[in-house]
Amino acid sequence: MRNLLLVLIAFLFSFSLQAQDLNFGLRGGPSFTTFGGEEGGDGSKFKVGFHIGGYINLPLSETLQFEPGIQYSTKGAKGTEAGTTTSIRNGYLDIPLLLKYQGAGNFFILAGAQPSFLMSSALIVGNGDNKVTFDGNDTRDLWKGTDIAAVVGFGFNLGSQMNIQTTYEHGFANVSEFSDTVYNRIFKLSIGRSF
Repeated sequence: MRNLLLVLIAFLFSFSLQAQDLNFGLRGGPSFTTFGGEEGGDGSKFKVGFHIGGYINLPLSETLQFEPGIQYSTKGAKGTEAGTTTSIRNGYLDIPLLLKYQGAGNFFILAGAQPSFLMSSALIVGNGDNKVTFDGNDTRDLWKGTDIAAVVGFGFNLGSQMNIQTTYEHGFANVSEFSDTVYNRIFKLSIGRSF
């Protein structure tokens, strides 16, 4: 599946390079992440992470654009039980494949799909300043290697090739190796710059 995705990305980027009115950009900002499903019902709370990456903006018409991208994004959740805080921090390579509708003025809306690939995982357990971090293959093996999410959002063009947007990602694939219903839920606030 990874080879197929790499071929698709290479095709999209090479096709995009031949298009006129092509914009490249960088984007990043904070992410607010938690789990839905069985794990989310256990009192999992939102934790703050980050995302950073790039995108290509390919016009399809005067108002519609295709915007594939690539981002590194931290996801997970945190919870507290008996005074002990547990925080899960998973690092993913996200491939947002979005359609962007440019409305009146500087307003735009986004929608699409996003496959993601697990790159790293860490479990942080602690009480106050006493924290222990577990990472590497032992924690990575607790999670499935892929995820797929629907993405919706909106934003504004700020001028000078700058933009701001917020998106919600609703994961549809169970990401846990030990439960049948653990899904990523993410809000992202992004600042972007096109070139």
